[in-house]
Amino acid sequence: MGSRVRPDSLVWARFPAWLERHYPQGRATVLSESDIRAAIAAKKAKQESFGHWQYARLLHEWQGLPRGTLFADGVVVPGYPKIGRVQTLTGVLSQFHAPCWVEEKVDGYNVRLFRAGDALYAATRGGLVCPFTTDRLPDLIDPAVFSAHPELILCGEVTGPETPYIEGTSPLVPQGIGFFLFDLMRQGVEGFFPVEERRALARSFGLPAVPFHGRIDPKDLGRLREIVRRLDAQEREGVVLKEDSPRNFRAKYVTGSAELSDIASMTQRYLDVPPEYFTERVLRLALFLEDMEEPDREEWWHRQLGKAFLSALRERIAAARQGRCVGSFCCRFHAQENAVRLLDHLGQIRGHEGETRLVSLQDEGGAWVLRFEKLYRSTTGFLRNALGGSLRFD
Repeated sequence: MGSRVRPDSLVWARFPAWLERHYPQGRATVLSESDIRAAIAAKKAKQESFGHWQYARLLHEWQGLPRGTLFADGVVVPGYPKIGRVQTLTGVLSQFHAPCWVEEKVDGYNVRLFRAGDALYAATRGGLVCPFTTDRLPDLIDPAVFSAHPELILCGEVTGPETPYIEGTSPLVPQGIGFFLFDLMRQGVEGFFPVEERRALARSFGLPAVPFHGRIDPKDLGRLREIVRRLDAQEREGVVLKEDSPRNFRAKYVTGSAELSDIASMTQRYLDVPPEYFTERVLRLALFLEDMEEPDREEWWHRQLGKAFLSALRERIAAARQGRCVGSFCCRFHAQENAVRLLDHLGQIRGHEGETRLVSLQDEGGAWVLRFEKLYRSTTGFLRNALGGSLRFD
């Protein structure tokens, strides 16, 4: 938890001028009840609830608002836009027109933390209020930031081995969970705060933020290559480049280690994901090795890539022999009802395929500990049939 101090007065004295500069046409978003009803009727939005709080979320882009925008009772939380991927360092030269900030890309899941009335919530990328992250929000940040500035939206990544969405650990959070701030927004206004002002607020409230790697000229590819090499050696995910200019252009660049980690993770549900998930990552890995001018490519091609595939499959085969072929998760909650809500919530998350099965929910030392498994149907069925000796006609 961060220290409860007031924010940098200089930053916030400048905020109205920043808003005017970045939104000269007044790009604030105001939605009436009839607007919300129209979006729901057009199947662009869906009514949701979290406890007694009713809200709606956009399932698709609508009237210029991105998917995942959440609104209710005068609260408008803009959706977080997708960020393009630079697939080679040459792309940095062609895409960026001014110096850019280099921030670490953290491997986890995207959330937006915000205040509605007297309550604090955490929304997923798709606009659903996440029972787990909302329950643990006071453990992740100092809530005093919302007392001082209730209109703020904190955009960040949650990672760690005790999250309900991602199997495995993170080099940044080897135990439990952690939050890393990477953007600030304001309710009812699309767009992000400048990097320097966001970092000043994070320092003022002791908010955990993504690791920062400075400001570089896009022509200085040697410096960027060294940053990425260092992150790759530490098995970190990569960087997000944010242009320091009025257009606020941004793009991500991912390390080879992250590609291998993704391959290993998703190989455990090999037949439950589309084949292009793997082919794209193999291609990106090859491009990364070219960019990094990696001399020992045989090591990567044969041992590292083969291990990412075969080691993960070996684990799943061993589990299938014991009658199990699932992902196992363990999460801690303050409130028992939020653990129950999570199980329902998982069925609504796009991209989280599989059948969720409760293993246990117990009070352990004052925390409610939820353990559950996720069954991956296609991978499970194939391995059970193969290990059972059945025939398969290709």
